[in-house]
Amino acid sequence: MQRPAVVAVLVLLLAGCGVVSRPDATAWDDQAAQALTDAASEVATARLALESARKERTWSSYTTVLVAEAEEAAGKVEEDLSRLQVPDGRTDEATKVLDLLDRAVDLVGEARAHAVDGKYDDKALVDHLDDLSDELRKATP
Repeated sequence: MQRPAVVAVLVLLLAGCGVVSRPDATAWDDQAAQALTDAASEVATARLALESARKERTWSSYTTVLVAEAEEAAGKVEEDLSRLQVPDGRTDEATKVLDLLDRAVDLVGEARAHAVDGKYDDKALVDHLDDLSDELRKATP
C-alpha cells in the first residue's frame, strides 16, 4: 500500500526539479523588471565602492570584497533570469534585458579587477558604471 504513495511523491518531486521555469508573460515581465533593478543596484554599488576608495574613505580590502560581492550578485541575477523560459511575444525584450544584464556582469567584473589592482581613479570606468546604471533603470518597466 505504501509503494504507490512513494512513487507518487517521487513523481511530484522530479516534476519540480526542472532547470528551466516557464512563467506566464506577466510573471516574466515582473521577474525581468526585478532583475534589472537588482543589476542596477549592483552596478551602483561597484561605482560607489570605487569612488569611496578613490577618496580614501574606505579600506582597499573592503572595496575589493564589496565589488567582488556585487559581481557575484549581478551574475546570479543574470543566471536566474536566463533560466526562465521566455514567453511567446517577449523574445526581443528578453534579448535586450539579458544583454543589459550581461553587460552589467562584465562591467562590474572590470570594476572588481580594478579594485584588486588598487586602481580607483579610472574616470572612464566610473562613467561607464554610471551610464549602465541609468540604462538599467530606464529599461525597467
